[in-house]
Amino acid sequence: MIRRAAPLLLCLLAAAPLAAQSGREYFVQPSTPVDSAVAARQAPFFVLRDSTSAISAAGARLMSDLTPSSSVAWMQARARAVIKACAGAVQPLTAARAMTESSTWSNPAQQQAQADLLKQMTSFAGTLAACQQTWTVLAAETSQSSLRDQLPYQNQLLQTQVTALGRRLQVYLKYTDAQLPPPAQPKS
Repeated sequence: MIRRAAPLLLCLLAAAPLAAQSGREYFVQPSTPVDSAVAARQAPFFVLRDSTSAISAAGARLMSDLTPSSSVAWMQARARAVIKACAGAVQPLTAARAMTESSTWSNPAQQQAQADLLKQMTSFAGTLAACQQTWTVLAAETSQSSLRDQLPYQNQLLQTQVTALGRRLQVYLKYTDAQLPPPAQPKS
C-alpha cells in the first residue's frame, strides 16, 4: 500500500508549485510597446521625475539623521545637498514644460489636465527659485538651534510642492496615455 501511495504523493508534491502559478498571467500586464513619438514625449518627464526624486532624497537624508546633537557643519552640508538637488531640477522642469506646451490635445479633459500641469509647473519653478535662496541662507546659518528648527519646516514645504507636481504630472500623463514607470531602484 505504501509503495502505491509513494508515487501518487510524489506527483502531488511535484504539481503543487505548478498549481500555485496558475492564474498569474491575469495579474501581470505586459507593457505595450512604445513608439518613437511617445518615447520622445515621455523623455523629459523621466528626467523631471528623477530630478524631483533627488530633491525628495536629499530631504529624506536630512530628516533621517537630524537629531538634537547634529552638528552645524553636518546640517549645513545637508542644506547644500538640497540646494544642489533644487538647482538640478530647473533644467528638467524647463524641458518638460516646453514639451507640455508644445502638445496639442483635442479632448477637453486632456486640455484641462495640460492647463493644470502648466499652472503647477509655473508654481514649482517659483518653488525651485525660492528653494535655492532659502536653503542658501540656511546653509550659511551658524546657529544650531535655528537650523534644527528651520530645516524640518522648510523641507516639509518643499516636499509638499514636489508631491503636488508629481500628482499633477500623473494626471496629465494618464489623460495623454503616457506612463512613467517607477524610478529605478539603486543597486545595493
